[in-house]
Amino acid sequence: MRLAEIQPGMRLAKDVHDPHGQILIRAGVVLGERQIRALRSWGVVEVGIVQDEDTADPAVRDPKAIDEIRRSIDIQFSLSNREHPMIQALHALCLNRALDRS
Repeated sequence: MRLAEIQPGMRLAKDVHDPHGQILIRAGVVLGERQIRALRSWGVVEVGIVQDEDTADPAVRDPKAIDEIRRSIDIQFSLSNREHPMIQALHALCLNRALDRS
């Protein structure tokens, strides 16, 4: 799906890589405004999005659980420059791992 069509709350179906093959954001991450801005700043134009939410893990889709995990990660990054693309990538990675473990 083209990045211009992406909305917050959509989930990545595939890892997003930079031109050198480094993973920027892992599959399964529920995208927020920050991740979408980071993707734009990295020059990403297309990403794979999960189309059938009915088959998704319900624990990950639960907005309350996502908000709680996001708040926890945000606290850990509270002293970081959240506008820096590398910090945004690290934040997304930590959020993804926390969601995977929930």
